Amino acid sequence: MPLLKIESARERRFVATWKITENYSELVDQLAADRENLEMISRYKSEQKKLEWLAGRLTIQQLAEHSQLTYQGMSKNENGKPYLNKSKAEISLTHSYPYVAAILDPVEDVGIDLEQPTPKLLKIAHKFLNDEERRFAQDDLDKLCVCWCAKESLYKIYSKKGLVFRENLLIRPFELKATGTISGSIITHDFEKSYNLRYKLERDFVVTYNI
Repeated sequence: MPLLKIESARERRFVATWKITENYSELVDQLAADRENLEMISRYKSEQKKLEWLAGRLTIQQLAEHSQLTYQGMSKNENGKPYLNKSKAEISLTHSYPYVAAILDPVEDVGIDLEQPTPKLLKIAHKFLNDEERRFAQDDLDKLCVCWCAKESLYKIYSKKGLVFRENLLIRPFELKATGTISGSIITHDFEKSYNLRYKLERDFVVTYNI
């Protein structure tokens, strides 16, 4: 089972990372997927999407069991936010093949994002960074990826539609290290809150989540 690790983000808040090395049948067997879920998975045309779906549920299941919760599957609300069935715990899930990551907290909202730094970020930086953030990040792919992941994490915490990344999600300048903590804010006409987010530059990907 390629669960890479489960680590603590803070007391009772845990993060898990999975690397997909299994084939479809192996993941189905591990998850013990029921008929309803298998029918849902069959709608995906991409084999990669099927693997991500299965590995995502397995990662959440591992987190639930690590937190001594009974895993009874997961669903999504009207805004696409995942939640555990028959549980009040908060979860967030992300994937960038072949990696999957998830975070779980028994009470508070959480958000996580994992991405692989690619030159595409240079082309779309103006779409998700404001002028100040662009001056800070410049053309540094790692900084751009941390900013993107951090804003995606904030977006998942807020979990409502209508956010504009350049305007409603703000990242303060930070000193780039292998791992560190940055500050980000969600600002809308009726909501404003700041969060501390941990970022990590792994060999193949960047991951951020709130702590």
